Amino acid sequence: MQSIKKVMKQNNIFFRYFSPVAAQRKLYVAALVALLSSSAYEAEAQVGEPFIHDPSTIALCDGKYYTFGTGEGGIWSEDGWTWQGGAVRPGRGAAPDVLKIGDRYLVAYSATGGGLGGSHRGDVLTMWNKTLDPKSPDFKYTEPVVVASSLDDEDCDAIDAGLLLDPTTGRLWLSYGTYFGFIRLVELDPKTGKRMEGNEPVNIAIDCEATDLIYRNGWYYLLGTHGTCCDGPNYKICIEGTTRYLTATAQHDVIAKPEFTGEDAQLWCIEQLTDGTYRIMPKAVPGTEEKLALVSLGDCTPGLAPFDFNSDNSKWNFRQQ
Repeated sequence: MQSIKKVMKQNNIFFRYFSPVAAQRKLYVAALVALLSSSAYEAEAQVGEPFIHDPSTIALCDGKYYTFGTGEGGIWSEDGWTWQGGAVRPGRGAAPDVLKIGDRYLVAYSATGGGLGGSHRGDVLTMWNKTLDPKSPDFKYTEPVVVASSLDDEDCDAIDAGLLLDPTTGRLWLSYGTYFGFIRLVELDPKTGKRMEGNEPVNIAIDCEATDLIYRNGWYYLLGTHGTCCDGPNYKICIEGTTRYLTATAQHDVIAKPEFTGEDAQLWCIEQLTDGTYRIMPKAVPGTEEKLALVSLGDCTPGLAPFDFNSDNSKWNFRQQ
């Protein structure tokens, strides 16, 4: 669970294979379709108060789960499903991440304009804590230190920190940036959380944001979101391993077109509901102004119909494959 971060934050999710210091190897476009499952089959949903913007990696501390978000603070859970407020992260800022290293927790966050309002100036900061439980006598954050920065005239924003402790080498990596420019990678000292002396940022991707780093079976993965943030329906839903995109039709069906054209029928709004499930709606349906949602017809066939909160066939969950 600690490796899951920012799932369904914005836009379509993609994966890029890369080596931290070598050239990028190949691009793999993953499908949200492969992650979708009708709530009629998957009854479990996050409950309580699972509402947070830009959630960090979920971290386990003394039997409880914690995640932090933009602003200040975060949420916590005893079982990973029922969430409530009360996690504490000072410094405000945006899009934090958290990683356990040894017997301490390293928290990274951004104090930045994020490109919004015309400013690209910002800093990524890190700080330590022995515990994430604010009721513990050991709970105390260290003073934050700046590990990466961006200026107004740079083609990168110092925001959206993502941390990886390489299990094969013990080296600590930080990715950051938004779709306003490059995604950059720097190396941090796993003992201090500071930038390694003499280390310079490396551009590793472009036109994406909310990146995170994971290592699996000999491969390093850079996860990111691609598209436009925070302004409505902008998810593109692609069938894994293809260039076919989910498209709404005038017959209230959904089809997979062989390419993405940018039409409104291929842009989707994905919203979390109060019961923890998700509503998925096309930006527009050809031939009608009626607001329709993606539904499961007869518990198996996807289609479009008016949204019904009381029907499981109108709701969706996401699961890790």
